[in-house]
Amino acid sequence: MSDKLWILVANASRARLFSADATGDDWKLIDDFFHEESRAHAGDLLEQRDNPNAGTLHGPQPENDPQVRKSVEFSRFARELSARLERGVDSHAFEQLVIAAPPGFLGMLRRELSQKVQQRVVMDLNSDFTHVPERELHGRIPIS
Repeated sequence: MSDKLWILVANASRARLFSADATGDDWKLIDDFFHEESRAHAGDLLEQRDNPNAGTLHGPQPENDPQVRKSVEFSRFARELSARLERGVDSHAFEQLVIAAPPGFLGMLRRELSQKVQQRVVMDLNSDFTHVPERELHGRIPIS
């Protein structure tokens, strides 16, 4: 592995970004992300809108569907993380990237990554390690 390695440990509401050396032993926390909207109950995400046509449409509107709103927030967080990784590529902060995230969010994150970030992904793990203490992560993510 390169000596410019980043490790992103994420789920739909929290992420930690680490740098590591080539041996994978010297992890340093670079950034810690929290997306409170992703943690909110789906019903709490409904937006109050002034709509002069309220009541004239039939069925639930997509923007008022709690599950749609939740998915929108997950996507928003994936874009935020992707933008951070993009800045890392642009500043030559890393050459290789490892991503650990649960399957649903990992897929969402992959769709948001630019081509130049995708080219640096050397490993992805379908696991949610956001609850794992920092000192234990290196034992869960095989880097070497």
